[in-house]
Amino acid sequence: MVINDKILLLYYFTEIIMFGLYGSPVNMEIEGVFLSMEAHDDSLIYRRWGSLGSTERLLLQESCSILLNPVEPVNMPKRLTHFLLVNFKKTLILEPGASKKVYNTFPVVLGVFVSQGKEGFEVIDIFSFSRLKYTLYGAPSNGTICKYWESDVFLSPPDTDPWYTGYIELKIVNDTEHLVEVSKSLFNAYGMKIYYEGNKVVMKAVMKIPSRKLAETEFVHCPGKAGFKKATELYVSSKLRVIGSRCIMEYEL
Repeated sequence: MVINDKILLLYYFTEIIMFGLYGSPVNMEIEGVFLSMEAHDDSLIYRRWGSLGSTERLLLQESCSILLNPVEPVNMPKRLTHFLLVNFKKTLILEPGASKKVYNTFPVVLGVFVSQGKEGFEVIDIFSFSRLKYTLYGAPSNGTICKYWESDVFLSPPDTDPWYTGYIELKIVNDTEHLVEVSKSLFNAYGMKIYYEGNKVVMKAVMKIPSRKLAETEFVHCPGKAGFKKATELYVSSKLRVIGSRCIMEYEL
């Protein structure tokens, strides 16, 4: 009996995939993208292929664990910036002295990490199902290159697909004596703290507005969220020098 190759491939990748830790060998399928880690002599071969193209890595070690989790959404297609600009589809108006909580989405970028003994985990692959592009925040002469994302604004946590989007719980604080308009939010990836659980990927941040044309954003931890796990931070795992986690919006809100 001859089994169709496509049917056999789908049968081989039947495991329900979620974020988290997997032992090698690994065979998984996510939204038409296939990941595998197989033994090759005394080494391991990692492969990714499917709808997002293909890549291959040879690991000169006999065994390892695989960690799949969301990472800071500024690393694709290249690491040109560590800023994420979220443009709101609706402009928010906040009264003087008010503090309000809203929710906006952000693109999910997936990181594949391998265990390195006492050194923790090192990233070997990054990919995303969301369409990502760049924009310029500020003046053309001295503005900041940012990863760009457009989002609706919600008053309660939105339903999201964890392979494509997560949401940011954003507390906006108007410290001025005036009405302020907010149409976007700029975030620094160095301070991002991503959490995941089942079908949710979330972050929590604060935007403080001291004047009509100035704001500061910063990410905070999400304590008390039952069942949520903190994702491995790509900037920490890669041992990159952190230069500060806050972000100043000084051109426009």
